[in-house]
Order: sequence, then C-alpha cells, then structure tokens
Amino acid sequence: LVFLLHLAVVTHAELTDDCLACMCYVSSDGCQMPDPPCRQESWGVVCSPWGFTEPYWIDAGELGDDFETCGADWDCSEATVRSYLDRYVTDDSATCETYARMHFGGPYGFNGDGARDYWYAVEDCLDEDLLTLPP
Repeated sequence: LVFLLHLAVVTHAELTDDCLACMCYVSSDGCQMPDPPCRQESWGVVCSPWGFTEPYWIDAGELGDDFETCGADWDCSEATVRSYLDRYVTDDSATCETYARMHFGGPYGFNGDGARDYWYAVEDCLDEDLLTLPP
C-alpha cells in the first residue's frame, strides 16, 4: 500500500499523443501545416498547425532559429507546444481538457469562454476519432 501511494505521488500527468493531435486538428482544420505557415490576425502573427503566437513561443523557450521558422517546422512546432504546456500545466491530475484549455487560453484565459469552446472542439475530435497524427 505504501508503494502504491508513493507511485501516486510521483506520477505526473502526461499530454497524450491523441490529445495533442486533436489540438492540432482543431487549431488548423485537420492538423495541416498552414500555407503560409504564419498569418497575421487582428491580435498578432499566428504560426504552426497548433496556431501559436510569438509570446507563446517565447514562453515555451524560444525553440528553433526564430519564431516563424519554428512555426513552419512540424518538429519544432510540436516541441514548442509540449514545452509550453509542460511549463504551465503543473497539476499531476491534469487531463486533456486541462492541456487544451491552457494551450488556447494560456494561464490567464484558461477559464474563459474561448478556452471552453476550444476544449469542446478537442473533445469532439477525441470522441469522434477525428484525429490525424502529425507527420
């Protein structure tokens, strides 16, 4: 029993591949690399199939050569999302909902309507098995 309790304490919730793939699916209309990979939105430039911004990329550790180059690269984009979520999702019982809301809303918009609606879209992807794993 003590061993099992110890395991429960040191186990860290992981971002599953299915959750990550559905976040990509929802963020880029089927987990496709946008063409062009970066686009100007009213709030700033968004890059990658996961649709992240430069402040998101900076918070993730500024991976790759620069923001736009990273956003155009599958591996760097995925690593950026994983790094960002690893930084901000610290709850050992985190679920895909936690990761999806943090990805979309960040630490200050996690509970917002947009993050909730984004989670519902990710949840639909998971429920309907719509995900497409990135190349």
